[in-house]
Amino acid sequence: MKSIKLAGGEPAVAMLFCLGDHDKADTGVTHFKTGAVRVFEKEEDEVGGLSVHAVIRLTPTKEKGHLYRAVLEDITGFGRTPIQSFLRSQFKIICDDQEFTFPRDDKRPVKTRPMVELAGHASDKLKNSLEQGKLLHIELVDYTDVDFGMDEDKFLKTARRALNVSVSKTLPKGEGLSLIEKVRLWANTNGYATMRVRWKEASSSRPQSAKVDTAKADAGEAFFIKTAEVSFATPLPDICAELSDELITEMKKALV
Repeated sequence: MKSIKLAGGEPAVAMLFCLGDHDKADTGVTHFKTGAVRVFEKEEDEVGGLSVHAVIRLTPTKEKGHLYRAVLEDITGFGRTPIQSFLRSQFKIICDDQEFTFPRDDKRPVKTRPMVELAGHASDKLKNSLEQGKLLHIELVDYTDVDFGMDEDKFLKTARRALNVSVSKTLPKGEGLSLIEKVRLWANTNGYATMRVRWKEASSSRPQSAKVDTAKADAGEAFFIKTAEVSFATPLPDICAELSDELITEMKKALV
């Protein structure tokens, strides 16, 4: 962990989280010319590992607020949940050690600590992202209480009704948003409460997705949690022993 400055001079912190996974397979490499394979077998008490870089802005989103913007490296198998649990445990240790308390109504001091929650921030609008992107797929979804007639004890509560819509590759560029709006109107009329839209931006190799409320007038105004791809010269292993300054520099650009 180290202190850094963002582009605008705001204070931030760069962090590296490492996770040991007993189920992770041994790491292997292959020789590019001969095709020979070499596997690095784990020694006693060693397990496979993953690491995640994070950049956290140290000023809240509003004065006296408790929300802080952050960017996390997206690593399969190492998501927000274990990081959140780790941060909560560390704050508990720190606050117990420093004997942080607050007075209750009866003036009796009660132990306290911050309760960290890592939540995705829906920061970009569908219409802005899809303007130069390619629409891939639409799923219409509704949840209803149903009576199947064979569940006398009422163990079955809710049924999920879904309709998957494939989008032709011949859809002209820039027409995705108008098509989504037409589907939204049809879905709302036919009892589908939400729709899930998938598309790919021209500058990205991975698709984005957004949830749209079919009752709202303009599907393009829907916000979604955006992911960003960065490029750098030095490939990173599954687990890093120290922070990658190159990756941190690119992540700082995404924290706007």
